[in-house]
Amino acid sequence: MRCFIAIELPEDIKNFIDKLINLKSSVEGVNFVKKENLHLTLKFIGEIEIDLISLIVKSLKDLAKGFSPFTLKISHPGVFPDKAKPRVLWIGLESSEVLKELAVKVDEEIYKFGIEKEHRGFKSHITLARVKNFQNGRYIYEKIWKTFRENKLIDNPAQKPYFYVTEFVLMKSTLTPKGSIYEVLERFPLSDNINGIIKQNT
Repeated sequence: MRCFIAIELPEDIKNFIDKLINLKSSVEGVNFVKKENLHLTLKFIGEIEIDLISLIVKSLKDLAKGFSPFTLKISHPGVFPDKAKPRVLWIGLESSEVLKELAVKVDEEIYKFGIEKEHRGFKSHITLARVKNFQNGRYIYEKIWKTFRENKLIDNPAQKPYFYVTEFVLMKSTLTPKGSIYEVLERFPLSDNINGIIKQNT
């Protein structure tokens, strides 16, 4: 079973991202993530034995109790690995210590079940598209930046949309000729109160 751990996006954020792209037709060599599949990945697990799922679920439920809900705000567009030859287009999120801590803790928990740890530092982002045609990838990236500027989203943080995170999920990913199909296997609600102390949202 192919799985990952993620934070789902509310519909208003998905609609915001969809309008950023605003394409009337497909673009050669640029495969966009379907609107309904947009999410923030905390940890990609990959193929895993079904027998491990129940153990992972129990571990993550315990972990979720150590975090209270927090807010995340959209930041700016970006690419991996660089603008000259973009392979992934994404939308970033403003720095959040709570999000970073959650991602690190999730990585540590999953490592207990034989899943390799992340070698790179956590980079919070929402993947928009995967690119095979670099020229068209650069075109889309510049188009999204232009939309950000036109809507005054670069220099005016107050205009940037934000959303409230109350849970994370274990997601199953099934690859098909028409793209990936995602299915939530388990939800992990964050705690509103941790030993009587509410954690600060940053």
